[in-house]
Amino acid sequence: MVLCAMLALVFAACCDAALFGLIKSKNKSQSAARQSLVIFPFDKDPDAAANLPEDFGRSIAEYIRSSLATSKGYAVLLYDERLMPIRRAVENDHVVKEQDSKGPFFTDKAKADKLAEILAADYYLIGSVEGYTYDKQKKTADVALKADLVLAKTGKVIQEFMVGGSAAAGDQAMDEEELCSIAAGKAVEALSEKLLSTSSADVKAATQPKKAK
Repeated sequence: MVLCAMLALVFAACCDAALFGLIKSKNKSQSAARQSLVIFPFDKDPDAAANLPEDFGRSIAEYIRSSLATSKGYAVLLYDERLMPIRRAVENDHVVKEQDSKGPFFTDKAKADKLAEILAADYYLIGSVEGYTYDKQKKTADVALKADLVLAKTGKVIQEFMVGGSAAAGDQAMDEEELCSIAAGKAVEALSEKLLSTSSADVKAATQPKKAK
């Protein structure tokens, strides 16, 4: 139920899409401070995270979007294939094939490059649920996430992240779904903190070509 409730927030992203590409043109001073960031649904490792629901990666992406909603550094959009610019690119302009508007994204970065370009993003985040374990006896759950922050203009990976989150029921009556949700929330919190600590100076240094010695 917790994961399903999180997915209900996905549709709010569709409302943001119409304004997403206009932020910079309407308010240049604001765009200088806030960079547009598209969050793609996370892939799911077919072996290490096999026991998780199929839509778990999208839930993770929504968690991240919510966590960064009040960020002063990023104007965040959750990617959805139903976003108007994406539908237009597929159905009218035919610059993207239907299957290329859907995941996986972390294992097929070329898709994300094109889709982020269509959405006029400054940066995008792709990732994967790398691991999940649940110990029924100990009543514990662990979630591991891997993610890349990418400069949309060049497709260059600015930062790579590997984070994890754990949850334990202790004496509380908690089922696997609740523990999994808590562990995922902690992993997302750790990832969000790392994203927010990636300063503009770090990004600038990573995007400039190295000088020959």
